[in-house]
Order: sequence, then structure tokens, then C-alpha cells
Amino acid sequence: MPDHSPVTSEERTKRSYERRPYPATDIGRLVDEGASLPPLKWMQAIGRPGCAAPQRILVAGCGTGVEAFVLRRRLPEAEIVAVDFSPRSIAVARRLQRTENLGRPITFAVANLTERTFAKGLGGAFDLITCHGVLSYIPKPSRVLKNLATCVRTGGALYLGVNGEAHPATRLRPWLASFGLAVDELRDEQRVRELLGLWDALNDDGDGELASMSGSYLGGDVCGPHFNNWSVAQWRSEANCSGWELAGTDILPMALQLAMERGNERVLFPAGPGEVAARLDAARPAGFHRMMLRRGKVGALDASAGVRSLSLRWTGLYTVRFAKKNSARKNATAVFRCATFQLRWSCELSREQATALRDLVATSGQCGIQQSVWARTDASRRLLWLWAALGVVAVQNTV
Repeated sequence: MPDHSPVTSEERTKRSYERRPYPATDIGRLVDEGASLPPLKWMQAIGRPGCAAPQRILVAGCGTGVEAFVLRRRLPEAEIVAVDFSPRSIAVARRLQRTENLGRPITFAVANLTERTFAKGLGGAFDLITCHGVLSYIPKPSRVLKNLATCVRTGGALYLGVNGEAHPATRLRPWLASFGLAVDELRDEQRVRELLGLWDALNDDGDGELASMSGSYLGGDVCGPHFNNWSVAQWRSEANCSGWELAGTDILPMALQLAMERGNERVLFPAGPGEVAARLDAARPAGFHRMMLRRGKVGALDASAGVRSLSLRWTGLYTVRFAKKNSARKNATAVFRCATFQLRWSCELSREQATALRDLVATSGQCGIQQSVWARTDASRRLLWLWAALGVVAVQNTV
């Protein structure tokens, strides 16, 4: 008897990527350009502060292998395991690996991120997990987040690349549907491209010409069975339910510096990095989020005044120098620079604070906050809070 049971959106998504593996073209160019992955230095600083380079990495939802190949270039000695639910995509990745001289082989395997048995057969836990462009198309991403939580080592981290509220598909799909097109599957590609030509002419937003995108892109990012185009707040809530806390986003330092230029960042105190990122995204929604998550309860990474005991670590994302001393001044000016995001700003420190900062930078170590100079006054706590949100230091509640 034929099976007439309804096909789930998850199964339809899988079939879509079997028909059109993504990315299917320009894979070499995408690898050269970094495949939209954020800088490894930022991932380490925010997700694994003070830790050595990751030795074991999981690429969760690798597609045809682009992100895995990018990570191989960045980390030639690391063990990389890359999985995807599409056998055809894995076959493409394996074929590319055989034809290219990429150094240490990557382990490519077929696996479903949503299955309870997912962690079995992966060979142990990972220092770093990356999941880019995957959870936005899975109906219940919490199942994946829970599975990934069982795969990360103590002190490990998860990089998550997911769609935001301002993703083009949020407005684009209803618009295409108004022309009578089915948007749950790419069926009439020519008609879709004709309409996208009009869309591109009216929406010069710098994201490129949608009408010229590959069929695999259109089948996944425009005409697909399921989309989670969520705010930072919603993604954070989903992660919190699975034991993850948001440590930062790649646009948070730039957004905060814009606020600092006008003195507007003060109204955000004492919210932790996750809450600050959510509030800024609510004010100006992003189309895509690059997020670093660490294992922990809600608020575990907050440098708030009410926390009894914290540990503090220099992330290495910034360099700091001190302006020439003026014997008549009791304070010191610290100038911070972040080459990764091209940021520069300065702040006034007491001599005691300047000494403590020099010690922290010199040791790249960890110190307790309970008796620290940073917890003695409200102004010091605000400064520590700002540094944590900017990614200068990483804070962990140790209680």
C-alpha cells in the first residue's frame, strides 16, 4: 500500500537540499572569501576566552563543505568533523576534498541534527561547534540546540549563524505569494527570477541581486518549506531553553561604540551581553545574526552589580595602550583598539584600575571580582559592564 501520510516540512527541506545541494557553484571562491563565517579571533575571544586554538571542531549542517574547508585553512592541525542530513551534499564535499590539496582530511558524514542519537558516532566532544545557515530552516531548532549541548566540551562554544527579522525573505515571500506563486518550494524558477528582477530594482539594499542567485540559493533562502526569521531575543530564548547563553554577536561592539559616541550606552546598564544584543536588535533589526553561545544559565555571563562572585578574563580581541602620563593627573587614559572590527575608543582609569588592567593583560589570566577594584564603586561596575559587552573581557558567574 502506498504511504499517503503528510510529508513534514523537515522532510520537504531535506528533499529540497537533495535536489539542490547548497552551495552548488563557486565553492572555491566562497572558500577564498571565508564563506560568511566571522573571524576566528572573535569566535575564540567571545566563545572561548583565554583558551588555546580549538583542537576538535564540529561543523553542524555543512552542506557541500564550504565552512569546513574555510575552517581547515584557518586551523590546519585541528580535527574537523562535518555532518549534514543530505547524502548528496556530503558526496559533493567528499569529492571536492579528494580533488583539492586541503591538508589534514576532514571527516564528512551523513547525520540528522534533530535525531536523539545524533551525538553517537561523533567520537567525543568538541571544543568548537559551528552551525551556519541551518537552524533558520528547521521547524524545531531547540532539538538541535539540545543535541549540540551534549557534544561540547567544558569551556567549549557554539557559533550560530541564523536569519534575523530583517532577512529579505520576511517581506519577499508574502510579496511573491501575492503574484500567485507557491513559496514553499521552487517550482517556477523562471517566473521567480522575473519577479526578483523587479524586487532588486526597488530594493537596492547592498545584499546583491537576488534574481542572479543560484537555484540552490533560491530553493533554500527564498522558496522553502520553513523559515525562522527571528530576532536576537527569540533566538536567545530558544538557546536558553537548551542550556546555552548568548555571549555576544558580531555587530554588538560596533553598535555599542555608536551608542558610546553620544553617551547613550548608559541606559542599557546593567543588562548582560545577551540582553544588550537583544535590545539593540529590537531597535534596529538585523537580517542575519552571527552569535557566540556558551554553556550556562540565563544571566551567567552578566557583569551586574548583584552578582556575588565573578571571574574575569582578558579576551585578546583588543590591544590597549596607555597615553603618556601627566604628573599632575591622578588618572590614566587607556586607548583600546580592535583590529578585527576596526574599532578605537578610550577611557579614563584611576591609577589602581590602570595597574589592575595592566596585570590582567600581561597575564591574559583570570582574576576574581569579589575583592577586585572593578567592583568597589558604581562607576567601576559600569566600566566593567561596558567592557564585557564590548568583548574586552569575558565574565563568568562562578557561584
